[in-house]
Amino acid sequence: MSFQIKRVEIKNFRSIRTLSISPNQLAVLVGRNDSGKSNVLRALNLFFNGKTDQNKELDFKIDHNIFNLPNRRAKEIIVKIELSVPENYRRVNGDIVVWEKRWRDNGLVYNEYIGHREVVGPRSGVYIEELKIPERSNLHALLRNIKFIYVPAIKDLKYFSLLRASIYDVIAEVANREFRDSSRDFEQSISHQLQDLTQNIRHSLGLNSRLALPRNLSHIFESLDFLSDEQDISLDVRGDGVKARHIPLILKFMADKTRSLQGRGAQPYNFIWAYEEPENSLELSSSIELADQFWEFVNSSISQIFLSTHSPVFYNLHCKEKDENQISCHHMYTSDQNQGTKETNELSDLDERMGTTALFAPMVEELEERVRQREAARIEAKALAEANRRKLFVEGPSDKLIIEKAISVFIPNRSQDIDIETKESAGINYVIDMLQSWRSQAKHHPNLPRAAGLLDLDADAIKASNAWNEVPDNIRSAKCFKLPKPQHVIPIIQAGFNIPVVLETLYDRNAWMWADENNHLKERNILSIIPTNLNSRIIAEETTLSEHLDEEWEIYVRKEFTQAGKGPMSRHFCNKDDQEFRDRFACLEQLILQIEAYLFPE
Repeated sequence: MSFQIKRVEIKNFRSIRTLSISPNQLAVLVGRNDSGKSNVLRALNLFFNGKTDQNKELDFKIDHNIFNLPNRRAKEIIVKIELSVPENYRRVNGDIVVWEKRWRDNGLVYNEYIGHREVVGPRSGVYIEELKIPERSNLHALLRNIKFIYVPAIKDLKYFSLLRASIYDVIAEVANREFRDSSRDFEQSISHQLQDLTQNIRHSLGLNSRLALPRNLSHIFESLDFLSDEQDISLDVRGDGVKARHIPLILKFMADKTRSLQGRGAQPYNFIWAYEEPENSLELSSSIELADQFWEFVNSSISQIFLSTHSPVFYNLHCKEKDENQISCHHMYTSDQNQGTKETNELSDLDERMGTTALFAPMVEELEERVRQREAARIEAKALAEANRRKLFVEGPSDKLIIEKAISVFIPNRSQDIDIETKESAGINYVIDMLQSWRSQAKHHPNLPRAAGLLDLDADAIKASNAWNEVPDNIRSAKCFKLPKPQHVIPIIQAGFNIPVVLETLYDRNAWMWADENNHLKERNILSIIPTNLNSRIIAEETTLSEHLDEEWEIYVRKEFTQAGKGPMSRHFCNKDDQEFRDRFACLEQLILQIEAYLFPE
């Protein structure tokens, strides 16, 4: 039951002569410096709050567009918005509320709204029917309950003081009785401690005095602090980025608390945010997390969010949404100063139009995915740590099945004490991210059991494993292991073929023959593993590939497992009896013992 601004028209405000945009639930305004994107947010702040910036009143001489030279009409700033009406208010009020305000040099001169409804005519034509909002309509109260929150680009200590002070208004109203009782107890405690002082005043001056808290405590809340970590570090001395990440959380808290005020039958509150340059003071990973947070908020208690930004982290959000009506991106630009700020929804070459931003924009998507993977790993590791059990993270479901079987065979007394964790297509990043997250958990919980990771033996895995284990602090609580190199692979490598040692490479030749017969193998891209000099000789027809392959290991070179075939193969081996599994996976025994020794130190 929330309003959403469907259209904004602005005339003669600062850099804007005439501008119209159609925002979605999350509207991202992107443009170069001085393109006028922030003026859209300030015009909306003027409309809803009567101020252009955070605490700045309209200065018509400055805020009126200097290129507007009307004939015979007074100069005016005009802001008109169209709000979609909640379904249960539409019968008498229309589908859209059109609300217009005008300012002249003597202040606000016009403030009216009217309902609009599309009507199908007798010949299937559509026309707009204007509806006067009835005086007793609840829509008036609903419009008054729109809370428009403006967050400036510069989020300094003064802004934080004002933000913290505003928490008082919410707390005082939500918990009125409890808050009064607490304040009274605090007053009595002060009076008791200062009793000698008040008695002296009474004896000397004949005045009955008592010390009391002021009726409005908002100035006290301006000094409200957030202390973090064991050292009680004040938010005021934290970095600008950490402070900035508190802002949307505080605003969301106040929105939720304010909504909780709604009595039965009362009109609900609608919150619309205008957020200038949220990327300011934030590193890339924090920007990505904040972008995801905004997306999450517009699906909960925040009706609509407007953002102005230079960052592809925010302006490329529209590329990721499934619902086309949720996120809109508006490129703001000025091609002619006389014409003022313009807008386009043509975004195909936006990175290039943003200039130097285009240099790193193509990399942002990949970085965003990595940050989101790490955040997912952090959340998962935190949940897993609550079980207070030893963990072994592996690259995929097939690895999980085989390693679980190997543990039950080689160290059966530990099979109930180690949890094997993975997910579909987990890969190297999943294992390293989980180790990193586990290590972070261990820093705050020193008694947390150890965790281990297990990677393949290809080049990327070796690099990742070595990089992790080379940091002494890492292996105190989380260590990375690699698959062993089985005996049947050594002749292949000695022949110069660079086959990756993955889980399936551990299977013996009979297993590969069985997999081939059951259509679990496919032809390998030979060029990815063949020696360069041999490839050159084959191309020159000096030799053939077959002349360099041995029948005992030829299938490992020519074939590889299909993705669909990995699961059936691992399940096939897990159904073998323990002795046969021990014989065919003897290469895993030493690895399993090493993992056990790490997870269960003496």
